[in-house]
Amino acid sequence: MELGSISEWVTALAEIAAVCVALFLPYYENNRERNKRSRNLRLIFKAFIKDALEEDDTKKLESYFKISYLINDSEDDEQIFSLIQQAIMVINDHQITAEQKEKEVQEIVDCID
Repeated sequence: MELGSISEWVTALAEIAAVCVALFLPYYENNRERNKRSRNLRLIFKAFIKDALEEDDTKKLESYFKISYLINDSEDDEQIFSLIQQAIMVINDHQITAEQKEKEVQEIVDCID
């Protein structure tokens, strides 16, 4: 039984490594892109929540929420969307004081991170 030369073994190992990289790279890039979108979504919503709380108006926040929810393709962002809905309900609740709103919204924003 002949095992072959060193150059054949190196070539075979290089081909196996190339196939592994070719199979793994799309998964890695997709995962990285999804994490980047999720991070950007959290940052944008935090800014919109802050503005909505200061202005006591949620029109911009609700509009962006609806659009983002419709184009969302990641199940990982579902928790973020539920927290955003809670923030919108708190900001629109006129039965609580501004200090209570700010406290509750800050707790929600902390959960978004």
